[in-house]
Amino acid sequence: MSSMQSHRRPAPRRERFQDLCDAETLVVSVLRLWAEPLREPERQHPHWQDGMTAAGLSNDAAVAFDTLMRIVLSATNRPLDLHRPPCPALGTDEALLLDMLRLAQQGQHGEAGVLMNDWLSLTAVRMAMAPLCVLAGALARAGLTLPDPGKTSHMPSRPVTGPIDQLRDRPRPTADRGATLLH
Repeated sequence: MSSMQSHRRPAPRRERFQDLCDAETLVVSVLRLWAEPLREPERQHPHWQDGMTAAGLSNDAAVAFDTLMRIVLSATNRPLDLHRPPCPALGTDEALLLDMLRLAQQGQHGEAGVLMNDWLSLTAVRMAMAPLCVLAGALARAGLTLPDPGKTSHMPSRPVTGPIDQLRDRPRPTADRGATLLH
């Protein structure tokens, strides 16, 4: 197993949205709501910032999220796998954003940047790291720490009593650091 395989979820397995913890649910919901006006600009859409405000995040977190996603949108080197709000599955790039934020919260900024390189050129990664880190810090300060899927216990099914209980049967994140050297 390469060193990056411990940081990224495997692509073939699709997680269910309902299995995410509260912090992950917030991030994915905000991401999906942020993308909706880009898909259907003529329709009315809920304000993606409302969830962040309700979760106790500052305006700085919303600005960081918007800046990050605008950089990604303008500089991405491939189409992103982002699902619509009612979709029960987790998109590959939704999971990738969760992994990047988790790594940034853990102080593993280089690893988060390597994962981001799946979306962006190295120049754009350097631009996008600051808003990613601001967002990760704001989430952590609000008590919204993104869990490490590889460090959860596999317990038998039981009623969900809290966010940590929703982490059963999560795939271990993986990535290949060497792939960033190939363009």
